[in-house]
Amino acid sequence: MIQELVEKVWNNPLLQQATQRIETACVARELGLTDLPTLHTPEAAKLMRAAAILACSSHEPHRRAAYRIATFTYEYFGTEQLPLDQALRVVLARLGNFPSLATRNDVNSSFDQLPLSLAIDEMQSSEERTVSVRGARVVLTKFQHDLWTHLKSGSPVVLAAPTSSGKSFVLQSYLSTLFEDDAEHSVVYAVPTRALIAQVANDLEIQLANLRERSPSIVTVPIDSDTTLPRRAIFVMTQERLQLVINSHLDFKVELAVIDEAQSIADGSRGVLLQWVIDDILERNKDTQILFASPTISNLNVFARLFGLRRAAEMSSTEPTVAQNFIMIDVESATKGRISVRAAGDGTEPTNSVGHIELSQTIASRIDKLVHISYALGKDQTNIVYANGAAEAETLALQLSELLCEEKPTEHQLELAALANETVHSTYVLSQCIRRGVAFHYSNMPTQLRKAIEAATSKGEIRFLVCTSTLLQGVNLPVKNIFMCHPEKGRTKPLDSIDFWNLAGRAGRLRREFHGNIFLIDYGGWKKKPLSGPKSAIVVPAIEFSIREREPQLIDVIRGTQRIIRDDPELETTFGRLFHDMKQGALQSTLDRVGFNNRSTQAEALLSALAAAAESVTVPPTILQKTPSISAHKQQRLFDRLLTVLEEGDDAARTLIPKHPRESDSFNSYADILKMCHELLLQIDTTRNLHRFHALISRRWMLGLPLPQIIDEQIKRNRAEGSRTTIRKTLDLIEGTIRFQVVRLFGCYNTLLAYALSIKGQGGLGAGIPSLPLFLELGASDKTMISFISMGLSRVTAMKLNELAARKDMDPDAAREWLRSRPLETLGFSPILISEISSVLK
Repeated sequence: MIQELVEKVWNNPLLQQATQRIETACVARELGLTDLPTLHTPEAAKLMRAAAILACSSHEPHRRAAYRIATFTYEYFGTEQLPLDQALRVVLARLGNFPSLATRNDVNSSFDQLPLSLAIDEMQSSEERTVSVRGARVVLTKFQHDLWTHLKSGSPVVLAAPTSSGKSFVLQSYLSTLFEDDAEHSVVYAVPTRALIAQVANDLEIQLANLRERSPSIVTVPIDSDTTLPRRAIFVMTQERLQLVINSHLDFKVELAVIDEAQSIADGSRGVLLQWVIDDILERNKDTQILFASPTISNLNVFARLFGLRRAAEMSSTEPTVAQNFIMIDVESATKGRISVRAAGDGTEPTNSVGHIELSQTIASRIDKLVHISYALGKDQTNIVYANGAAEAETLALQLSELLCEEKPTEHQLELAALANETVHSTYVLSQCIRRGVAFHYSNMPTQLRKAIEAATSKGEIRFLVCTSTLLQGVNLPVKNIFMCHPEKGRTKPLDSIDFWNLAGRAGRLRREFHGNIFLIDYGGWKKKPLSGPKSAIVVPAIEFSIREREPQLIDVIRGTQRIIRDDPELETTFGRLFHDMKQGALQSTLDRVGFNNRSTQAEALLSALAAAAESVTVPPTILQKTPSISAHKQQRLFDRLLTVLEEGDDAARTLIPKHPRESDSFNSYADILKMCHELLLQIDTTRNLHRFHALISRRWMLGLPLPQIIDEQIKRNRAEGSRTTIRKTLDLIEGTIRFQVVRLFGCYNTLLAYALSIKGQGGLGAGIPSLPLFLELGASDKTMISFISMGLSRVTAMKLNELAARKDMDPDAAREWLRSRPLETLGFSPILISEISSVLK
């Protein structure tokens, strides 16, 4: 009966016209336009009644429309003539969107004014979705409650939901109930980036703080094999760090594994590794509950197929708790800065003219448009401005900060500016931008600084955040407005619709506003029109893509022929996985799970190549697995070279052992090792001495030298190059080369060397191999500094504390006690660093 009424209301053309008028009027008023559509109070009552009916529907388009109609009507008319606060509360309650009740005080406090029947309806609805979290009653949305129910049942869960759906809150609340008792619990929380490690770990520490002495350890740094794993812990790590833990601790088992941003299983070699890590986790404990979470996946069943999961619950929602408004901005006169504004609703509706704005400023270039339009329309709110690359992000931020030159910096902005100087360099342009409430955000910035910028933006200290596609990697940073003009991801590649909708979901802050705005500048000239593209992606696991779509190249890699390119981590990791599974008798299962026809001609060629590889590769698959992104053939070549040197005796063997970074001749040791790796693993020309440069930077990084010092030396080496460019290149060098490529090479070298020494009866020498991959990953080699980092402190803070500590061999417990014994005010650190230390000592 109710659905018939819903359809009748939905199909009424008068409703569609009224909805367009109210949305257009709200956008026009928000942008300061005076020529508003004429709307009358009786129309508000009709709109609210329609929204209340649509909110009873089970179809998401109806429910989204109900939210938009009700919130726009409330915001435009207010509550002076009609009790629209009560009406909006009824609509939100019927939608189950209880978190949004707190967005406005009058709506939040209007329950007592509701008619009895409506109050009873809300009480029944809220009761159905109320759960107990550590003794407190929490009301969830329908989506959140469904997720909670599945998690409590212990079943595997696969979900796709927008950033603002509240899935993180439910998951973290569930984890807090898991650790309420004193039993042993181990949880894995896998994330794709280091930036997300910091964000998730911080969120969990806040959520679990009330558990006090029962609070689990939040482990973000791999624990070496000599150290016992904590019995109650949440391991928040990338797949690379998880692999180190799995390889170092044969008894490592978990009862819950959360795979955040699960669509990254399609991302090349890292996607293959992620699948491998998950398989290892499930193999060690078949009862592990697993959750795959992603903002955009349409083929949710891919995970059940890939991992052989039975009774997996699949959940999908496109119903956010905050709505987005898409607004088209067209330049009518570049010289005069005249723009026209059109409202496009939620992106699926025809556009309606809102009005015209005179900027009195030339806006001819893309940079001009992004700077002056975002400033004019967003200067009193929090905004994201999308930039096509790090260099452009800096340029946009500098120009925006010029327009805010009369702004006086707040104390917190001054502290944040000082942190930018302290963590990067004294000439880093971010510092001067921050003083005017502007910042930029890109991938290779130090995690601590990026995290501080995100926190400042959330608090309103940063009004304009200029970001690149880094923000698409799961960072939860909602703002009021987003500005885009011909957006690209990578070099000259237009932003696809999946990433576009992912970014658009950041517009609108739950409990602060009902809507967020996405301004699309010069949309008619965009190479791609993402509004008309899909919102969710079909995920193809990287291993499946390599086998199906790159089969000829994959077979070349497996055969080790000369036709392969020098370094292809995706294909080499796929080869490593297939080779390992063939040796372990699990190849058939792996191929079945990716849907590969084992009787095809392709399959015969693949199996034949693997069999041939098995004849020439003598390194055991368990050893090869520790560096899966390097071809087994390349690892065999390096292994053979090591064996040749070992044949010369103990003195020659000792020359192969990498030095500790503090040893005086460690640079030459690293240069020799990297030369061997460049020649045999990367197959690049070593006459250019790139290996020596990488050895130099690697040693300085592992010694814990401050990043500003490393950058300053690079600026002196490249005086002809501007400091802005040199700083960006050095950040790229540290993050992209030292903390990824060099880690990969040293990891492979150390593994093969230890194995070669063991079979030669020289295992004692192998015990002295330093953990260079971990040192490179963290930028530290003293145990004390590593312990500070494992506590959750940034490298900058850990480095400063390490300099003050006499002992360099403290484990995390000793480091924490040492820190507790020091009055923080006597350390001489900046307020932000003191705040960071205080947070980990709570």
